[in-house]
Amino acid sequence: MDKDFKSETYIVDEHIADTILWLMHHQEIFDSFHFDVHTQELSVTHAAGVDVIRVGMFLTAKYGILVTSI
Repeated sequence: MDKDFKSETYIVDEHIADTILWLMHHQEIFDSFHFDVHTQELSVTHAAGVDVIRVGMFLTAKYGILVTSI
């Protein structure tokens, strides 16, 4: 199945590069992100705070800000 990185919604899987690519297509919804290579943890800073992005999370850009849920 092909992923649509321009879609307003995304479900995080084990391919962290794909998640970063989706974020790059929606740069207006977050301020910054940080990837720790030692822990393999991706965190995103946005208007509502900081979220650690994990496999299985649902991300949406529909409201002009990053909204995450499990």
